[in-house]
Amino acid sequence: MAAEVDVLIVGSGPAGAMAAWALRGRPGVQMLDAGHTAAGLTSVGLEHLRAGAPPVSLKLRGPAVEFITRDAARLTPVVSASFPAVVSLAKGGLGNAWGGGVYRFRDGELGGLPDLTPHYDAVSRHIGVCGANDDLGAEFGLEPELLPPLRIGRNARAMLENYKRARPAGVTLGHARLAVRSGEYTYRANEFTSAGDPARYCPASTLDSLPGLTYSPGWVARRFRETEAGVEVEAVGLQGGCETFRARRLILAAGTLNTARIVLRSFDDFATRLPLLDNPITALPLVRWSGVGRGDDAPESGMAQLNIVLAAERFGRKFQGSLYGTRGAPPIEFAHRLPFSLTTNLRVLRALLPAVTLAMVFHPAAPGAQYLRLRPDGALEADYPWRADDALTLELVRVFRSLGFWAHAGMAHHAGPGQGIHYAGTLPMTERPGRYQLHRDGRLEGTRAVYVCDGSCFSHLPAKNLTFTIMANAHRIASGLR
Repeated sequence: MAAEVDVLIVGSGPAGAMAAWALRGRPGVQMLDAGHTAAGLTSVGLEHLRAGAPPVSLKLRGPAVEFITRDAARLTPVVSASFPAVVSLAKGGLGNAWGGGVYRFRDGELGGLPDLTPHYDAVSRHIGVCGANDDLGAEFGLEPELLPPLRIGRNARAMLENYKRARPAGVTLGHARLAVRSGEYTYRANEFTSAGDPARYCPASTLDSLPGLTYSPGWVARRFRETEAGVEVEAVGLQGGCETFRARRLILAAGTLNTARIVLRSFDDFATRLPLLDNPITALPLVRWSGVGRGDDAPESGMAQLNIVLAAERFGRKFQGSLYGTRGAPPIEFAHRLPFSLTTNLRVLRALLPAVTLAMVFHPAAPGAQYLRLRPDGALEADYPWRADDALTLELVRVFRSLGFWAHAGMAHHAGPGQGIHYAGTLPMTERPGRYQLHRDGRLEGTRAVYVCDGSCFSHLPAKNLTFTIMANAHRIASGLR
């Protein structure tokens, strides 16, 4: 049996890394993790993307990023006809494929979470954030040490100039906020095929900088049990075997889905349906006709180049989007959407793609009929009914046409729940928590020493990537344990 430590952290993704960083310098901190890494893998071309692989995101289909989802289907399965879940057992978790969007939740968006301003500031200084304090400052907040934005391509520059002239009602546009040290970034547009770029923040880099942390890879936590002395955690090895880890306090940061699995299994609860949240996506290709056939621009990033916010006053709800160039995406991803033969489509795309920008618009989410439940065989069962909003698609077409880009509603692709990979809400934080809910300090109701600090905490989701807020909240909760 493993020796007792003061704090045991389960999971090494954005939440686990920030919890460990908040506890840096404190003795007796151990992290339990499966810990797959990219060792032995190399970046390859886009032509080697794994066709037909379950994850929708291109960032999870390159062979060199296979480690991010390795063994997840076998060890942490999720079954669903409406929620194609992505789970990671990698060191750094899904932070290895994070798009890097850094957005502070503003007034009315935090739900049951306390003010996170000092924790946002601390995390921002640690990871490095680039962008511009432009019109989006009111939406994303002002970063204390904002680095210059990444260089944007010809199409993004044209859209930004058109926005400043037209100022469409209910639309705010500006440079993307990214967890990237822009001065160190190399413009290779290979974000879809590799991981580990030192200029782009990954939680694993935080763990590697904490010599006092006892990092224990090779384990998947199954359940916990409270004792008079603290908490015992049962874990299974990647290669078999079982071990019990003991701590005075436990922080669950295994990711929203796996944390829910651990909690429900700890109480042998196969009946309760936990709430579940995600941000579905509407993807819309945009064409700037003057850019057709112009060839490659100067090297640009494969990450988001611009962000757009669509106000609730015009669109019914607030939506947020990211705008990407196409240098980092393979033509075959677009070819099947054109009406000609595959050969002709690819020939057309060689001239067309330099003029194309891809808009990824995220939908907000609130609790409803969607749920997560543990089955007796250990798999999670998920159901997430959702219907695309055709009226929104038509409005998006109007918005981007006003910014000088042609779009057609028939080209829109609706990536429903599960594909946004912004999972949250299973163990929400509330003022008066009930069963499977959290106190404001992150403690799970009904326990004395079990804390949760990942996306499980959120009671609802605005249309923003939540990773930065997960990290800030994890930093807050772990700081409270000091």
